[in-house]
Amino acid sequence: MPQSVVLELKNITKSFPGIIANDHINFDLKKGEIHTLLGENGAGKSTLMNIISGLYPADEGELSINGEKTNFLNPKQAILAGIGMVHQHFMLIKNHTVAENIILGTPQKFHLSIKKIHKEITTISEEYGLFVDPSKKIQNLSVGEQQRVEILKILYRGAQILILDEPTAVLSPQESESLFKILHKMVATGHSVIFISHKMKEVLAISDRITILSKGKVLKTVQRDTTTAEALAKIMMGESKLSSELSKESQSEVDIKIQNSVNQNTVIELKNIYADNKQGHPVLNDISLEIKSGEILGLAGISGNGQSELAKVLGGLLPFKKGEYLFEGKALDKVSVSKMIKLGLGYIPEDRKRFGIAKGLSIANNFLIRDYQNPQFYQNRFLNWQKIYKYARKKMTEFDIRAPSEKTSIGKLSGGNIQKTILSREISRSIKFLLANQPIRGLDVNAAGDIRNLILKAKESGLAVLLISEDLDEILTISDRIAIIYNGQIQQVVPRDQANIEKIGLIMTGIPD
Repeated sequence: MPQSVVLELKNITKSFPGIIANDHINFDLKKGEIHTLLGENGAGKSTLMNIISGLYPADEGELSINGEKTNFLNPKQAILAGIGMVHQHFMLIKNHTVAENIILGTPQKFHLSIKKIHKEITTISEEYGLFVDPSKKIQNLSVGEQQRVEILKILYRGAQILILDEPTAVLSPQESESLFKILHKMVATGHSVIFISHKMKEVLAISDRITILSKGKVLKTVQRDTTTAEALAKIMMGESKLSSELSKESQSEVDIKIQNSVNQNTVIELKNIYADNKQGHPVLNDISLEIKSGEILGLAGISGNGQSELAKVLGGLLPFKKGEYLFEGKALDKVSVSKMIKLGLGYIPEDRKRFGIAKGLSIANNFLIRDYQNPQFYQNRFLNWQKIYKYARKKMTEFDIRAPSEKTSIGKLSGGNIQKTILSREISRSIKFLLANQPIRGLDVNAAGDIRNLILKAKESGLAVLLISEDLDEILTISDRIAIIYNGQIQQVVPRDQANIEKIGLIMTGIPD
């Protein structure tokens, strides 16, 4: 018996100034299936999902739910129609309980029956294997448990269509496997899932059908059992440019200025570092590690185990209360952002939009954030905008940064294009140490491959690199050594040839090797 269509899009079109984000897109979702959207950054995936979930109205086209045409004016209407979206960055209030987060915004009687609500949540969680304590506060849950709360939240509201945006980005391999089992249970009971991911392995593991988008258009929709990773990459990027996950041939021709020699001297050394967060709680406990020139040290760990705080200590954003921080053998008494930049730090922050760019300024201006005093951009003590715009255009070409012009506000770019701008800015300066915190999070395989190759090229030129990532495939692909962090402590440092996903995944969850 053929599956019925629960969601259908016909000729959906959405434009923003200078960009057609969705160009006459046709897409459908069947009852009881997982339909994956695959495409590079800027392909139009997020815009399309925002239209389906009621955040944006379409300029043209039709949207139908169970055969009935509709037009959502806001997210509430989409929720009432049975659509729920789990965003990559969770929308939870951390100092509230699981139950409070789940019922927030739902119609309730004047007198709440907490016992009844807890029972309802427990019933849903047991049905789908979404085990979580309704009375626990969000801040006391693991990342995997928080994701379960997000799914419970939309199921509690009666959602039959679920949209999951990069759901495994912050999960360990074991948590990802658990999520896939939950999704299979859900589709078995008649739910339908739109799954967004840039990881080929999980796309092929979880999908029934796969739709490939590029530059706002649908390239093709294929059945999972009739395709391969190589075939998907060919559709996405053409026969001549395969993803670097499948081929090592794609290299970016960018001039990277590195001060280090190829000799492996120690650039960064931490000895017995302790640090507290802003609330005064210990977050780093006796951290010791070293990073040499010409190597990539990968830092693996589940989100929330001290990676962000370690990056802040290294970048001068968070003071350490005990221990030693040495840069090229010299102990640093006081560490600040400006001091680290002068010493030769290049920094790709975890939250690219909040800390990596000035959203309201142009692309050209963002290239100069670290370099406003560079004499090549001045003439008679005034900024020479002609030279600045020329430099920005050159970098946009080198890094394939897609925008109408160098004068476009950077806040209007896709995540991948923003990340390329940040990376271009950092490695185009003379640096000795690149701190790359989640550099490929949320990027498609093409953009991720370009950035991976640039980091490898920088390493081969003598740069010391710390790669912080929750993507173990990424860590294993390009790291020379891998440090595993759990609960603010380095558990082990292992050479890449002695590491595998299963081993690292267990250590990340606190189980000793």
